[in-house]
This record gives sequence, structure tokens and C-alpha cells, in this order.
Amino acid sequence: MTAVVPAPRRRRLAPMVLFAILPLLTLAYQIAAKASAGRLAQVRFDADWLLAAARLPSVQFLLACEVASFAAWMTVLAEMPLSAAFPLSAVSYVLIIAASAVVFHEPLGLLQVLGSLAILVGVWLIGRGGREAPVGPVA
Repeated sequence: MTAVVPAPRRRRLAPMVLFAILPLLTLAYQIAAKASAGRLAQVRFDADWLLAAARLPSVQFLLACEVASFAAWMTVLAEMPLSAAFPLSAVSYVLIIAASAVVFHEPLGLLQVLGSLAILVGVWLIGRGGREAPVGPVA
């Protein structure tokens, strides 16, 4: 007869990962992608383009960010409901809009600022909605 050993309790890292690591990894990925695209813009898209891309440190960093994001996202999904986790990932959109202005000196318009605020308010509302009683008939 074999003894049943309880599985160790998983640490609840998902909220910290979601609020800190995932948006930052997404931001880093997008900055690296934009920088890489600028470097590769003059290279014809063929096998040489792939080789040039593979040699770029920014592309290598971009791929590392993608792998790390995947691992972090799997951790988040193991700990949280998708309906709560996915809307919170929209915070990265706001960071990317801000980085486009700061890092790449792209223009930032009023509508982008208002849209960013709307995203943040929407994420906040969705987060609060998970604590409310369900709407609709109760079975």
C-alpha cells in the first residue's frame, strides 16, 4: 500500500506576476521589436533577413522576453481565473503608449491619453466586478 502524500501548496504569485512581470515583459518585448524593425527595415525579407534578425541582440532579447512571458502567463493562469487575469494584462497597452513617446519620441495625442485612462478604468471596473454578486436570475 502506498501512502498518499499531499501536494505542496502553491504560492500565490499570480497577482504579483500579473501586475509586475507580465506588463514589463510585454513592454520590453515591444521596445525590442520596434528597435529591431528599425534595424531590419532596409534588409530584403528573405533568408538573409532571417539571418540578420537572428544576429541582432534586440531580436535575441525579444525572444527571451517572449519565452519568459509565456512562463509567467502559464503561472498566472494556473493561479487565477482567465476572466480576471486577461483584462489585467491590458495594463501593458498603457505602458507601451507611454514608452512610444518616451523612448521613440513618437507623438502622444489627447485621444491616446484618454484611451489609456479608459483602459485603466476598465481594468479597475473588471477587477471590482469579480467581487460583486452575479447579475441575473439565480438558479
